[in-house]
Amino acid sequence: MKGYKEFHDEMILRDYLAYDRTRLALSRTFLAYMRTVIGLFASGAGLVVLQNRRVFEIIGYLFIGCAVAVFFVAVVYCGAYRRRLNELEDGGEEEIG
Repeated sequence: MKGYKEFHDEMILRDYLAYDRTRLALSRTFLAYMRTVIGLFASGAGLVVLQNRRVFEIIGYLFIGCAVAVFFVAVVYCGAYRRRLNELEDGGEEEIG
């Protein structure tokens, strides 16, 4: 697959806008992951701190663990996709999909 810069002469405005929309969608996806992380962490911390029952404390720690897992998934997924977009822009051979 040709890189983004190799298509420079062939690209029209619609192609540039599609690329920009893709980058903005990636940022929006990352922010949605972070919102989920904050919600899970806050819920877990609230259950651990505010409840006196052992069951709620365990569920709270599970929520906190899930928040950490979702954070790492977000960083890996969005980082990998951003690298692929940068390779496409720089003329890399990797195909997105």
